[in-house]
Amino acid sequence: MAPLTLADCDELARVHVAVWREAYAGLMDAAYLRGLREERFAERWRSRASASVGTSPASVTSVTSVTSSPASSPGGSDAGGPVTLVARDGAGVVGFVSAGPSRDEDPPTAWELWAVNLLGRAHGTGLAEHLVQLTVGDRDASLWVVEGNARARSFYTRLGFAPDGARSEHEPTGAPEVRLVRRRA
Repeated sequence: MAPLTLADCDELARVHVAVWREAYAGLMDAAYLRGLREERFAERWRSRASASVGTSPASVTSVTSVTSSPASSPGGSDAGGPVTLVARDGAGVVGFVSAGPSRDEDPPTAWELWAVNLLGRAHGTGLAEHLVQLTVGDRDASLWVVEGNARARSFYTRLGFAPDGARSEHEPTGAPEVRLVRRRA
């Protein structure tokens, strides 16, 4: 694992936009998805990478394998601050995962899985589950998912997440979202 560098941000932005267009086609307004601009995403990633300079390498890290040990994970069960992991394969960046303190006004858990975004070529490889383990570990956690995203909802269900009845809308598109929660006894 190595820290995200500013040089990674353009590639990560291209992948981020591609993942959204793959995952949300038919679930979000097509014009909105066409209007996503890699330059804006790259700017946000550069801002995030710049903010991590001088902080623990745990805040933004690259994952190049699904075999690294969760025990040495940057976002393991004792981490308190946000963590973003960038996933790569032999061809380059395939996606990322982000998690941190819950952003909800009245959170059902202290920790929230903010995003798991992987290109289709990484689906079914075990990478997404590994990234969730690295960022969420065994702690209680919540997340928001677009209601019609059957693939994502099935994945989260396998990881022990279940709807808690809370609903929202993705503000820019109006796509309905549901909150899923996982509690570990």
